[in-house]
Amino acid sequence: MIRLLPGVATLVAKTLRLKIKGGLPDRCIVIFWHGKMFAGWYSLTIPKQLLATFQPVALVSASKDGDILTGVMQRWGYKVERGSSSKSGLAALERAIARVRKGECRRIVITPDGPRGPIHRLKRGAFLAAQELQLPIYFLRIHYRRAKTLEKSWDKFEIPMPFSSVHIKVEKIDMSGFPNEMHAQHEWLNRLASEMNL
Repeated sequence: MIRLLPGVATLVAKTLRLKIKGGLPDRCIVIFWHGKMFAGWYSLTIPKQLLATFQPVALVSASKDGDILTGVMQRWGYKVERGSSSKSGLAALERAIARVRKGECRRIVITPDGPRGPIHRLKRGAFLAAQELQLPIYFLRIHYRRAKTLEKSWDKFEIPMPFSSVHIKVEKIDMSGFPNEMHAQHEWLNRLASEMNL
């Protein structure tokens, strides 16, 4: 059954009616909440969409759930770097940054509250990558017209219903005030998360 999931996910994704407001430059960092990852991942790989055309590299958990997600991501054309939220996560981020430096990929895509939460709390990885590569960072605000919410999952994961409309608003994040000291970074990210959740 697990081996069928990439195909099933792709079939559902192809029925979605994406309505995208805004666009992305070819080189950037992209983030969206873990619970919205279905449309988030897919929207960046669709030919002829405003968000698409450049192969991205994604950071995916080293967990068993990450194994399933990796199968879907690779089917959708992503390069994938695996890591947890600990040291292996930092190593995965460094490998993703190296891919961009080498020109293998032009975007890094991250769910900044993953892989284990807390929900809608920003971790530093995407912002460190943006700082390191001197690239802009964008948030995809995603809303499904019809979706099934997995209430028992930590991220309240949403599975869009086939043929559902999906509204995606592209928002550029102002990195000008991002501090250098770790404690200050966490405070800055907490304030930003509060603003993003309004």
